[in-house]
Amino acid sequence: MRIRILNIVLAELAIFIAVGIAEASPLSMFIPARYLYFLAILPPVFLLLKRNPFDFPLFAILIVMASVKVLANSEMFYSILDTIYFFGFRGLAEHLNSIFSAYRSSPNISALSAIVILYVIAQISWAMEERLKKLGLGFGYPLVILGIVGFAIYLFYPLILSFHAYGVPLLFMGLIGVTSILIAIYLLAS
Repeated sequence: MRIRILNIVLAELAIFIAVGIAEASPLSMFIPARYLYFLAILPPVFLLLKRNPFDFPLFAILIVMASVKVLANSEMFYSILDTIYFFGFRGLAEHLNSIFSAYRSSPNISALSAIVILYVIAQISWAMEERLKKLGLGFGYPLVILGIVGFAIYLFYPLILSFHAYGVPLLFMGLIGVTSILIAIYLLAS
């Protein structure tokens, strides 16, 4: 039960990070931020339904909310605008371009990575609790180690992303981050 409470806390933290990003993004023009706070009701409801409080559909919604500001700077956004323009909706393409052009500042990738790390920690802890339940064990030292490793990853992963300023490509930083997470999962599972 302790892990389920931890998952609710992780989910709520990720929700508030995503809503904070969505408030400062073009998404707030379409959906008022006060309605996005209703997402905070979902994790306790999932817990009452005996499901993982931080499951993948909630994670997908949070990632979409947090990546709207990142999309304003991407080539994908411009290709979507070109496609809309090609199909004869010139006014819509110009309107979307005018809305998103105000948000072309530097995107907040560290908040996006924080949501991903919180989700990964929640999934690892959920899987570990299920495994301990099957083995008939209660709260044990693997969960304490999981908490320490998860918190360390949460603290140091944004630091790894800051190495991009030194000329190291983000692809390598992403590979290092994913590899470190997989190594941590393997060590915790064994």
